[in-house]
Amino acid sequence: MPTNTFYYILDKVTPLISREDTHLRRSISAGARLEATLIYLATGASYTRLQFHTRISKASLCLIIPDTCRAIYSVLKEEYMKTPRTPAEWSAIGVDFEKKWNFTNCVGAIDGKHVQIKPPPNSGSYYFNYKQTHSIVLLGVADANYELIYADVGTNGRVSDGGVWSGCSLSRNLVNGSIKLPTNKVLPKSATIAPYVFVADDAFPLKPYLLKPYPFRNQNEEQRIFSYRLSRARRIVENAFGIMSNKFRVLQTSIALTPDKAEHVVLATIVLHNLLRREYSNEHTPQGSIDVEDIDRGEIVHGSWRQDAAQLLELERRRDGRVSEEAREVREAFCKYFNNEGQVPWQRQMAGLRPE
Repeated sequence: MPTNTFYYILDKVTPLISREDTHLRRSISAGARLEATLIYLATGASYTRLQFHTRISKASLCLIIPDTCRAIYSVLKEEYMKTPRTPAEWSAIGVDFEKKWNFTNCVGAIDGKHVQIKPPPNSGSYYFNYKQTHSIVLLGVADANYELIYADVGTNGRVSDGGVWSGCSLSRNLVNGSIKLPTNKVLPKSATIAPYVFVADDAFPLKPYLLKPYPFRNQNEEQRIFSYRLSRARRIVENAFGIMSNKFRVLQTSIALTPDKAEHVVLATIVLHNLLRREYSNEHTPQGSIDVEDIDRGEIVHGSWRQDAAQLLELERRRDGRVSEEAREVREAFCKYFNNEGQVPWQRQMAGLRPE
């Protein structure tokens, strides 16, 4: 992290993490508290190991690190993880997705990951997930620039993946109308009127405002092209999570904190990722770190973050339950659009199809 960024964060968190000296001993400075926390987030080192690097006792680190993570998130969230509140703000994200990823009317890419934790005493199987580890769930929405604009952290890993989505505030607010997406828009160069949507993978339900690929088996050519175009946009959030876990290796460990404290750790990594991505994108995400498409060869060149053996665990793929006719019609409208007026020259090759 650049030195000036460290001091920028320190200036903001100091009022929240400073402690007064007592007549028995001097307090640990805010700078030392922040430095220890950033080392912990970057390396995932245990408190036992960290105390030798920081000269702060393990007992003090147990208090300092969760407290400082909470402060980091508190002071940075408004600027570096601001969820859109108006149709105009959502529309601006849609403009970015159209320009950069050729997906019209997309207001965010959704994904979810399991973050492993050490289970609390007497918690039984409450946090036990489908991969037989204990976890809390991170559900996030990325904009077109690999930044998270929304995160829900803390659902226990045992909850079904459909339950993770239905239980998050984003889903509830979309259903009850608290989130005001832009009104339906005519897709460029066509007469098709379509809503603004989020894109996701098979772990999520198909909704009129949430698109996912067609079932993998028996896809026709048009459906394969749609699924490629959706995957192209959705890959943004997958890369955002990959970069985060690569830079903040605490996410690759089994976090030995209570779930509520682990939640603050995860939220701190998100706002720090967004800050570094926005202010120092070349250093935070250098060339080769993010997936890119080799259009000439019809291949995806994987980013370097995928070389990590320890990656965040994906949500389990789900079978669709009852799907509304409206949701099917919205997906079909986008499918037809991407195969006609909204097509791009390279899509057949990237979808593994022969040129026409």
